Amino acid sequence: MKDALSDGKTRSAGGLEENLKKALTELLILFLFSEKEHYIGELAPLLETRSKGTLSIVFPYAAIYRITQRGYLKETEKRTAPDGRLRQYYALTENGKTHLQELLTAYHLFSQGVEHILLGGEGDA
Repeated sequence: MKDALSDGKTRSAGGLEENLKKALTELLILFLFSEKEHYIGELAPLLETRSKGTLSIVFPYAAIYRITQRGYLKETEKRTAPDGRLRQYYALTENGKTHLQELLTAYHLFSQGVEHILLGGEGDA
């Protein structure tokens, strides 16, 4: 199923890959909006390019709606996009910036913990 992030690979890792992608969708979307305003149609190609083809947002509308409802994104003025069409742009709110920093901190701590375990260290205990 390709409703969040997808890379087109087989699902040999069970549900882990899909669960990770779903968990990171909000973080990735907020991060892209932290750089500048976007319209929804820009997200899929931008994420795919930035991830060197490994990730894409197949259907970002539900995620954008949820993030907007939570007050992390807001609609800005409609303007002409690079494709020449009038588009609704979105921007990160102050609450969105705070939430993104919280997500990034949690992500980095979690991924560092996983790396420590995978490297086989005994820790400081």
